Amino acid sequence: MFDNPGDKQLLLGSAWLSARDARFQEDLLECGVKKNFETGEALYHFGDPANGVYGVLDGAVQITAPADDGQEFVVHRQGGGFWIGDLALFAGALRLVSVVATQDTRTLFLSSARVDRLIRDNPEYVRDFYALSHENMQTALRIMANLAVTGTEKRLVLRLLHLDEGSSKSDGWIIVSQDELAEMVAVSPPTLHRTLHRLVDMDLIELGYGRVRLKDRRKLIASCQS
Repeated sequence: MFDNPGDKQLLLGSAWLSARDARFQEDLLECGVKKNFETGEALYHFGDPANGVYGVLDGAVQITAPADDGQEFVVHRQGGGFWIGDLALFAGALRLVSVVATQDTRTLFLSSARVDRLIRDNPEYVRDFYALSHENMQTALRIMANLAVTGTEKRLVLRLLHLDEGSSKSDGWIIVSQDELAEMVAVSPPTLHRTLHRLVDMDLIELGYGRVRLKDRRKLIASCQS
């Protein structure tokens, strides 16, 4: 199944799957099929019926959620090793978010039928999937907590550090536009622009077209702790 051995190692190295036992790892990966998405193509939309779980092999996905006024806002972005789709699938409910490829992206797709069969044959595997839901909830709570931080600069730095952890990077760059970043930090684009350039002047980050690179993680972390 894995033409590129690096794909398997990437998924096995992800936080969730690396903590599972070898039998579950092998059984899970054997259920998957490759599914590729072009830039801008949706893995699924808010309100869609749950059809399976996705593991990102290469590229990146952006997660958006609707506000009460009907607009969709960027919640998070993550690259290789990220798993998503479990919550609605196991709840037997509709999708709560939209997930869209922000660049050409390859995934391992576990269809709902294959996941159902896997659990029917191995009922104890339910706990392993709950562990994935726990990890994704931890990410969601981290995003919420960081959004509640007072101070635009500190909030921005925390979000950049989080994005840097999970991005599929080329030469260390985080691929994200300033408009998207402004949504993630809940500030206006002009405010974000000024704050980004203040970090540039401090030699903590570097800006490119639709991308950001962290130059000194240690100093960025220290700036949040002062």
